[in-house]
Amino acid sequence: MNHYTWTYVAGGGRNIPVGVYHSSKKGHLIIYVGKKITSIDFKVLDSKEYTFFIDNELCRIKLKRKGDQMYYYFEIDKKADTPMNRARWAMERKFLWQLVAALAVFALVVTGFVIFLNHQNRPKTTDIEKLLAAQASETIAKVIIEPGDQAPKISYHFVAQNQGFSSKPDNHNKPLVVSINGMPLESGDEFIVEYVPSNPSVNRIDFQRPTKQQVQVYQERVAIKHLALHPDEAPQIVKCKVQVAFDLGGIGGLADFYFQNTTKDKNSDHNELSYSRLTHSLPFQKKVKEDCWQ
Repeated sequence: MNHYTWTYVAGGGRNIPVGVYHSSKKGHLIIYVGKKITSIDFKVLDSKEYTFFIDNELCRIKLKRKGDQMYYYFEIDKKADTPMNRARWAMERKFLWQLVAALAVFALVVTGFVIFLNHQNRPKTTDIEKLLAAQASETIAKVIIEPGDQAPKISYHFVAQNQGFSSKPDNHNKPLVVSINGMPLESGDEFIVEYVPSNPSVNRIDFQRPTKQQVQVYQERVAIKHLALHPDEAPQIVKCKVQVAFDLGGIGGLADFYFQNTTKDKNSDHNELSYSRLTHSLPFQKKVKEDCWQ
């Protein structure tokens, strides 16, 4: 059962919890605001949107399916034609010209102040390392990749203390993003993330620590890639060879198999030469003979 929560700050400084319970298998869904259930739905297995009001503000919870994953978003709609938004627009039109100069100056001051505060309060790398070393907890993070022709954006999402946290998108200048462990990254890949329980926004994903399930996903991807290049080989033998590559070389061994038709100038660590060295090595051939041909 997926559970995501947000906090709506109402008038008078009241914090109103907003949340959604959603069964990933059956699709049953409950949305609540404070102590009141606002929506109940069944068999929600695809993208969908729900609207409701909090203190005359039109709010939305959006479910967006991307592949096998479902992502959840909460937002306040300030563009819809509602009494609250009409009053807001009228006020903006009335004072627009009078406030333009003051707002410009104010925006510059605020921007400078925020930049200063962020610079002052941003944890340094050494501080983050100390915090994580002293009190880190671990959980599973899922990678999210927004594709682009030149600069895909990579972030990750995890849940800690019944709340979702997302990293800032990191731009990469290559269409194919290769992780530190050697295998390409795809949306939905899972890795261990460390975070500070008292402040989960201080966190660090470890791309060298894929989950056990992610290792199985890697092996399936490698087997599919190998079979595409060697369609005459038996799938069970290929699966066994991939397992031997992992047993002997870990994730790096799987990367050697995955990039077996890649030249060294395109991937200096895992390529056709590293694949050849692995598969022609005595330990590999001996273990394949023992494990795969009996």
